[in-house]
Amino acid sequence: MENPDLGFVSRFDDVGTVLARERMVRTQIAERGIKDPNLLSAFLKVPRHIFLPEKYREHSYEDKAVPIGEEQTISQPYIVAFIANQLKVKPGDTILEIGTGSGYLASILDLLGARLLSFEIVPELYERSLGVLETWSPGFTKRNKLLFGDALLLTQTKAKFSKFVSSACFPKIPGPGSFLFESLTEEGIAVLPVEWKEEVQLLLTLKKEQNRFEETNRLPVKFVPLLGRVDLV
Repeated sequence: MENPDLGFVSRFDDVGTVLARERMVRTQIAERGIKDPNLLSAFLKVPRHIFLPEKYREHSYEDKAVPIGEEQTISQPYIVAFIANQLKVKPGDTILEIGTGSGYLASILDLLGARLLSFEIVPELYERSLGVLETWSPGFTKRNKLLFGDALLLTQTKAKFSKFVSSACFPKIPGPGSFLFESLTEEGIAVLPVEWKEEVQLLLTLKKEQNRFEETNRLPVKFVPLLGRVDLV
């Protein structure tokens, strides 16, 4: 990434945040192998710092996860970019997101042209992300649907999604018959952290083919645990 287009400067920026974000995208994302120009452009445009509570904003562009309150975190920039890259988002994709969290990933997916149904089970995070996303991109909540509650309880929905992503660690891979598996279209992609063994978590990329999940990628990670009715996974 050389000579970036400074057209990504927003009303939320100053010189320091612009330079910090350009450096983040160049050194933490592009130099680690993520080259999709649309994805890099989205990360340049979104002011990551506004998705963090004021007291943590000085750490916004550092190469680490940062607390956002309520015992939750915003993942390090590379992990968010890795997830978005694995989802292979195309304009018009319908994405089910479990764990809106800060709203940062949702803002990236929206810029890539996806339409989201995003659930947040922590009330304080739901209210904050709703406000930040609408402030950052007026009309966000008309293009996308953000709901408060436990997505795992919506077992009666007939909606189908082309992609699924979770920002919380699942106790196991959802299988045939589970709400999440059945909500994904054939050849749909799921990206989610899963408990493995000996306290190890893996971020798995799964593709639904012939009524089963085929694993296409894995990455060791550390995510907060899934909340709610995990027995329904």
